[in-house]
Amino acid sequence: MLAFLIAHENTPFSIALVIVVMLGIFELIAMIAGLSIFSALDNSLSADLDADVDVDTSVSVTGMTGLLGWLCLNRLPLLIWLVLALSSFAITGYVINFISLQISAELLTRLIVVPIALIITCISSHFLGNAIANILPKNETSAISVNALGGCVATITQGRAVKGRPTEAMVRDEFQQKHYVLVEPEDVGVEFVRGVEVVLLAHKGKVWTAARVR
Repeated sequence: MLAFLIAHENTPFSIALVIVVMLGIFELIAMIAGLSIFSALDNSLSADLDADVDVDTSVSVTGMTGLLGWLCLNRLPLLIWLVLALSSFAITGYVINFISLQISAELLTRLIVVPIALIITCISSHFLGNAIANILPKNETSAISVNALGGCVATITQGRAVKGRPTEAMVRDEFQQKHYVLVEPEDVGVEFVRGVEVVLLAHKGKVWTAARVR
């Protein structure tokens, strides 16, 4: 079994698996020390990504941003998504080569297995990512009133919003807890896209009206 796991044809999958194991070990050590590498790095990387999006929202809203949204990168903490993607890639590659070994007594070359594994990883990231995102709590605290979010700055996390068609945005309360809310522009003709920062003005039911931060 070890020979199969470290076979030359399985090198990319071995590397992916090692990275996942190392992340798990580092997180365990950090938790013992009272820290969390996942939380710290995720907050840092998320901030960097938000800053990059803010530089040119009109460019990023299509193409690559749509793909990243389909892959659930905007719904999961970055490192959770990374572990999911790496695990899917490693498992898929090993399974394909294991089946090949049973059928033909040979392992497939990386030129064949890696592209297939990448495609299946993308599909896995989409469906499993959505399932995990639905399980993870989105509103991390219920201790404050919804009204307390008025005046806070929120960041659009997916899709686009126009008057009458709200989309999701993430906002932090005074305790730096994340909340996910539905927002729409206050005025007709205004559009919010992913990465745009808006000020929450008032809410009717579950939908907040908002204005773009200038």
